[in-house]
Amino acid sequence: MKLLQEPKGSRLWPFPNTAGKQEGCVSLSNFKGLFISKNQVWKEQLSNLLNDDQIELSTVSDWKRTFLEQQHYHYIFVDLETIDDPRKLQIPSTSVLIGLTSEHDFEIGRELLVAGAKDLILFPEEEHRLNHLIKELNNQFLFQKEAESGYGTGQVHAFYSAKGGSGKTLLASMVAQSLSIHHQLKVLVIDLNAQFGNIDVLFGSQPFRSYYDLIPVMEEMDIRHIQNIGQYIEDANLTLITGPTDPAKAEQIPDELISRLIRVAKSQYDFVILDLPSSINNLSFTGLNEATHVHYVLTPDSLGLRAYKYAAEMFERLQIGKNDNLSIIVNRVHSKLELTEKDISKILDKEVHGLIHSDFFSIQPTLNMGGAFFKKVKDKGSTKVAKDVKKYSDELMKRTMR
Repeated sequence: MKLLQEPKGSRLWPFPNTAGKQEGCVSLSNFKGLFISKNQVWKEQLSNLLNDDQIELSTVSDWKRTFLEQQHYHYIFVDLETIDDPRKLQIPSTSVLIGLTSEHDFEIGRELLVAGAKDLILFPEEEHRLNHLIKELNNQFLFQKEAESGYGTGQVHAFYSAKGGSGKTLLASMVAQSLSIHHQLKVLVIDLNAQFGNIDVLFGSQPFRSYYDLIPVMEEMDIRHIQNIGQYIEDANLTLITGPTDPAKAEQIPDELISRLIRVAKSQYDFVILDLPSSINNLSFTGLNEATHVHYVLTPDSLGLRAYKYAAEMFERLQIGKNDNLSIIVNRVHSKLELTEKDISKILDKEVHGLIHSDFFSIQPTLNMGGAFFKKVKDKGSTKVAKDVKKYSDELMKRTMR
């Protein structure tokens, strides 16, 4: 990567396509970045930091809107001491805005985030955080490039249970990881528990944005908007999108937003995994209606069976899970339980597609710490639950991909 300097006496910055005629200015980088700063030391530091991230960095001392008219940038880095009002930047949705500052200033930071910034970095103290952020975003840009090429089979799998505490959130996250790690598929997980969803805890992540932030761009939503609010989970090799976790905001989410989100996502990903709330509301109904396959998580007790009975009646009325597009997973199976798999199948008059054995104490450490249950293709899992999930995912692939 070559650090290009702003020429003296020039009104417009010569972007890489015009500067490429100069020896040493041509870069084979996959990404382009623009740094707006008067700080020469920072220009050198940022250039060195991004050297291994395949980013061709151009630098300017002052902001002009004509920069973006002549060149598309994946990244726009802004020195907050150079910009008087971050809201005047007007960065396109296809670029990622990242602010750099040497001091903690809540008001300036808030203005930058309102302007659409992905993050605000204390520089150079937080170089490691910036480096980690860039690696995640690079992966998202590569996913976007694949998506624009039409990659993805578009299956939407909803995990649902009418009984709370059935373990559907855990199973949804584990199946998503298995599909990504074991079957090398491109997976997106969407948490439709808008009010108090917590699937992000299972991945050890703290998302800063949610699908609530897509409301202003609902009409023109595309994969770039989805990637902008999604968080790439490197260990699990998948992307996660969560809800606002604010009851007031959750009530403001239009049904059409979720439909558009799912439809755009399923045209770009192999599998879209939906974690649905137990209550039937606008979000859960939309998720069930958009799903190509529903996974009902059942606990082997009278409460679980009764809840399924009510859910099955609703599915019948709403024509959900027809044509073998409904799978039943019995969770927390134990040898000392009164109900066996045969008993449950007989009571439900339905085939049971998956059995997940109870293994609370073995799986608890991973739950508490957050992280991937599977690390590599040949990883069968270290707990009974993980092994059962892998088996279920393998059989799911055979049933849905045939």
